[in-house]
Amino acid sequence: MSAFKDAVQAMKDVLLLTEKVEKTGSLLSELSKELREHDRRLIRLETMVEIAQMQSGQKRLD
Repeated sequence: MSAFKDAVQAMKDVLLLTEKVEKTGSLLSELSKELREHDRRLIRLETMVEIAQMQSGQKRLD
């Protein structure tokens, strides 16, 4: 009977671990989308700064 209990507990642990991995994957996906959006916004800001610098005659800040 002990082997059966161990097997059931192992299956419960696997299911719990699977659920945690799925949640973590979902969170990682959301973070990845947010990071891409931040990157796009940063590129837009950099472009605006470069345009402003060109219009004012300043050198670029490479």
